[in-house]
Amino acid sequence: MITPGIAEFLGTTLLISAIAFIGNPMLIVGTFAVAVYFAAPISGAHFNPAVTVWALLSGKLSHNKALCYIAAQLLAAVTVFAAKKLL
Repeated sequence: MITPGIAEFLGTTLLISAIAFIGNPMLIVGTFAVAVYFAAPISGAHFNPAVTVWALLSGKLSHNKALCYIAAQLLAAVTVFAAKKLL
């Protein structure tokens, strides 16, 4: 079973990769829809630290989960950046 942190990492990686490597707005939206479809039941499909902070401040998310989500999202961004630099 996929944990919420892994779901956030994979969804964020997919979304940022579509933006970085494809650039076509329609494909980015399609990629986002697919990522949300698969991650929403697991983690809520935040994919953005700002959304995670909002959920934390509004009391919808615990501190531990918020830190896990933000770490996964930032790690995903660094991973895609490194992949883009290598290619």
